Amino acid sequence: MTTPPLKHDLVAEFDAGDVVVRYPRAAGEAAAAAVDVVRALWSVVEAHLGARWDGRLRLDLLAEARASGANPAAATLRHSLRGMSERSPATAGVLSYQLGQILWYASTHEADYRGPSPRSPDWLLVAALMPLTHAWSDRDTWSDHVAQHVRRAARRTPLPEAALASHGRLAPAALAQAVSQSLARGVSLQRRHPDWVRGLRAALAADPQRDGLTALHLLTGADLASWGARFEEDLAAWRSEDDEWRPGVVT
Repeated sequence: MTTPPLKHDLVAEFDAGDVVVRYPRAAGEAAAAAVDVVRALWSVVEAHLGARWDGRLRLDLLAEARASGANPAAATLRHSLRGMSERSPATAGVLSYQLGQILWYASTHEADYRGPSPRSPDWLLVAALMPLTHAWSDRDTWSDHVAQHVRRAARRTPLPEAALASHGRLAPAALAQAVSQSLARGVSLQRRHPDWVRGLRAALAADPQRDGLTALHLLTGADLASWGARFEEDLAAWRSEDDEWRPGVVT
C-alpha cells in the first residue's frame, strides 16, 4: 500500500529576498512570476500612502480558489494561484488593497501602539485604503465605483458610529452600507484635504501612541464631532443630486 504524500511535501518555497513565496510544488514558474507582480504593485501602494516598504513579505499561493487575504502583523499575503495568473485590473486592485493594509500597519508602527483598541475605526481605514482597489483601473471605472457607494450612503439611514467603527461585527447588508458610508466619508475628507491619506499615515507614524481620530484632528483641525456634521451635510447635498453625480476629486 502506497503512503500518500504529506501535505508539506506538496509545498515548496521560493526565496526572492524581499518576497518569500510558498506555492504548490508543481507551480514553480508561477511563483517566480508572482514575485514580479508583487514588486510592481508595491510602487503604487507606496505612492498612495507616502511610505516605503523595507521588509520581507511572505506570499502564500493557494491551489484552491479560496478568498484572498492579508495578515498585516505577519506581513503575509494569501492569494489563489489561478487568481494571481489572471493579471486583471480587479486582481491587481485586490492585491494592492491588501498590500496597503500591510504597509499601513508597518509604516505607522502599529505593533508599538499601547493605547485603547482599536487604534483607528474601520471606516477610517477603509476610506484611506479603498482607492487602491481601483488603482489599476481607468479613472471612469473608479468614479463609477465611488458614485455607486455614495448613492447608497445617501439613500439609506446612516449607521451609528459604533457600527462604522467595527465592521467585523456587522451582518452582510449592514456591512455593505458601512463600506459605502466609509467611502463617502473618504470623499468628504478628500474634497477638503486632498492629501489626507498620506498626511494621516504620517501623523500616526510620527507618534506610535497616537490614535487615528487624534491624528485626523491634528491633520485637519477638526474633531470627529465636527467631521460628523460635515459628513451629514455632504450626504444631504448628495441626496438632492441626481444619479449622474460623480466625485469631483478622488485619491
